[in-house]
Amino acid sequence: MESSTREIFERTPQPRYPNGERKLARDPFMQATWVLLGAAALGQLVLLFWLDLMF
Repeated sequence: MESSTREIFERTPQPRYPNGERKLARDPFMQATWVLLGAAALGQLVLLFWLDLMF
C-alpha cells in the first residue's frame, strides 16, 4: 500500500463504541450482508453435495 494511503487510514479514526467495538458491527445492513453471505455459502455446499450424489 502506498504511504499516502496508509497516512490517510492512520489519520481517520474508525467510529467505535466506548467498549472498543466498531459501530459498523451493529449496523443492520452489515449484519444482513453477513447473513446473506453465510446463506450463499451453505447453499453452495448443499448444491455441491446434492450434485455429487445425483451424478
